[in-house]
Amino acid sequence: SVFSYMSDTSMNIEGRIITEQVEADLLRILDELPADQKEVLVMRMYQDLSFKEIADLTGVSINTALGRMRYAILNLRKVIEKNQIILSS
Repeated sequence: SVFSYMSDTSMNIEGRIITEQVEADLLRILDELPADQKEVLVMRMYQDLSFKEIADLTGVSINTALGRMRYAILNLRKVIEKNQIILSS
């Protein structure tokens, strides 16, 4: 229909503010992780590295890299719940 061509899919100001707040909250809670957990999480989620690549770069086994990621996620969940943070836009 003609309306599909006319729709505005760009994010409105409210959406941008919410997205910025979510990103700020996420960065704040990432800083609460132990350094080794934060390192693995950042490499995996933001640099899109495989666990093999992470293990090679950090000088640990793949199982250690996987374990650090697991504990990072568990710790993030605890911080999010404790601070009642909502990470959705």
